[in-house]
Amino acid sequence: MIKILLIEDDSFKAKSLQDFVSSVLRDVSINNASSLVEAIDQVSQEPFDLVLIDMAIPSHPIISGAGSPISLLTGGLDVLLELKSLERSDPCVIITQYPEIELSGQFFPVQQACREIKTQLDCEVLACIEYSEGSESWKAALLDILKQYENTNS
Repeated sequence: MIKILLIEDDSFKAKSLQDFVSSVLRDVSINNASSLVEAIDQVSQEPFDLVLIDMAIPSHPIISGAGSPISLLTGGLDVLLELKSLERSDPCVIITQYPEIELSGQFFPVQQACREIKTQLDCEVLACIEYSEGSESWKAALLDILKQYENTNS
């Protein structure tokens, strides 16, 4: 069983990603986290075979009457740093709807972000993928990763 953590607060994007992953990997279990607090809680509890991370996530879950969570445009980086602090190397893929990723106040195109994350944060990321609901390019990029990953875990 391949254990995946999907960190995504947009329910439509989460469903699209979950459906796609489930169509590619036969024996998969997908845990969902829709906020930074939930993501940190889950990575602290157990290792995952693959972590799919959205960059912009809210600080806390949205709970009626509990106040609004803070929107964190770089919340996904906090997940990477948490894994690093736990001395874990769960393979991670960033999947973002934005064409650039902010690191230390600078914006980097998605294609360059993996290298910059390694250089600036010393965190490994398998890939940074730009997600667009109307595009097939994110599926092709994620398919390449899932197929390689599935082949190494068969």
